[in-house]
Amino acid sequence: MGFFLRALFLALVWAALQGSFGLGNLLFGLTLGLVVVWFMQPLYELADPRDREDNVASWRLLVRAWRLVVLILVFHWELLKSGLRVAREVLRPTLRIRPGVIAYPLDVTTGREITVLANLISLTPGTLSLEVSDDRRVLYIHSISVEDEKAATTRAEIKRTLEKHVARALGPLDGHR
Repeated sequence: MGFFLRALFLALVWAALQGSFGLGNLLFGLTLGLVVVWFMQPLYELADPRDREDNVASWRLLVRAWRLVVLILVFHWELLKSGLRVAREVLRPTLRIRPGVIAYPLDVTTGREITVLANLISLTPGTLSLEVSDDRRVLYIHSISVEDEKAATTRAEIKRTLEKHVARALGPLDGHR
């Protein structure tokens, strides 16, 4: 599906969601679709330009789309779990939180992956991304509870869920992840 076809598809989705297929609404949807497709182009990058010649490119896009769906589902699951944990902590008769900063070692390497991971962490209740080290190997996270065992658990949980799926969904399409 080419650049313009993707934008046209988004324009039709826009019009359907608005409940109006009028010319003005379709043109606005097309403009919005072109902007969205232009910003989302890195998601459609091919690892090897020769892939355009065969069906490998469309297969890889399908795999990437599936991995994005899985990332969204994993994030929503983590969002639910974190929300319940924070609610439990806040509703206790005595507040036993120990907020602090955790140094989280990054396995993801690209700016896109780091940005998405940091934003997903910030959107999760009880955590907030603060800064990425200059060498892009450590992400500093403020957490609602940083006792030794909870900090290790938080690191392991982020590594096992969010970072793993961000790397799979947004990392290189060459199959190394």
